[in-house]
Amino acid sequence: MPLSRRTALLAAAGAALARPAAAQDFPNRPLRLVVPYPPGGSTDVIGRIAAQRLGEVLGQSVVVDNRGGASGAVGSQAVARMPADGYALIVSGVGSHGVVPAINPAPGYDAVTDFTHVGMLGLFHSVLVVNPAFPATTLQGFLEEARRRPGAINYATSGSGSSNHLMGELIRLEAKVDIVHVPYRGAGPALQAVLANEVPAMCDSLPSAAGHIRAGTLRALAVSSRQRLPALPDVPTFTELGLPKIVVENWFGISAPAGLPAPVLARLSAALDTMLRQPDLVARFAEIGFDAQPMAPEPFAKFVAADVAFWTDAVRRSGVKP
Repeated sequence: MPLSRRTALLAAAGAALARPAAAQDFPNRPLRLVVPYPPGGSTDVIGRIAAQRLGEVLGQSVVVDNRGGASGAVGSQAVARMPADGYALIVSGVGSHGVVPAINPAPGYDAVTDFTHVGMLGLFHSVLVVNPAFPATTLQGFLEEARRRPGAINYATSGSGSSNHLMGELIRLEAKVDIVHVPYRGAGPALQAVLANEVPAMCDSLPSAAGHIRAGTLRALAVSSRQRLPALPDVPTFTELGLPKIVVENWFGISAPAGLPAPVLARLSAALDTMLRQPDLVARFAEIGFDAQPMAPEPFAKFVAADVAFWTDAVRRSGVKP
């Protein structure tokens, strides 16, 4: 055999052998988990818990990288352009990979095709909270106060185009009240503003609000679930208070850049599934109103695509603009 051809065959064989070895060796260094929001919000809370547990299962540290901005679009753009080697992950969610693509026709990434969706983490709901100094103690009192002072009551959210922003718009439309949206650069800064009574109310996700509600530093008026939640059994739903259209179900998952090698995807998916079946983690999530829901890559990818379609229709009906 000619030397050049033999050399080429040996090189090809070596490359073929190297690929499975590299995948089998994954991970052999720390991973990065991008949280596309500032510290303190629900995405950050869930992301940090997930990073710790995922690292324990994989045997490598998982470092949280907060990249906030544009309601999750900044961090999502960054991850979509990172190498698809399994070492760059993102906490995908209803905001960055559902509402933002629905409300912004050019967010700088495609929530479906620019990512390999590794698996779902779980589902959670939103809650309307007020500072304890607010005069109303019930949703009905809040709405009466809003009708008495139209345009004077502000509510904070993690940003324009977030699912909580749309929940606020649903409250405004369904209850026929004039409340004013104040967007922040993430749920963390928005929470601090409400805790300091700079803004009296907030539409927030339960994982970041639950601890403050239990501590009495925030007062919960209503949750967006269909039925009362075990984590907050004393907080009524919007449905039972006469606003049945305000049902908002949110989600978080783990995603990676598109083109993730199949062996690496399988390793990450299996680790995620193992993590989400740990009873103590399930209980820890439940305490903050987060329902662990393992979901394999293929059905999760279909779920994300369906969620973008759902929010696209919801945005069209609500009239919310970028």
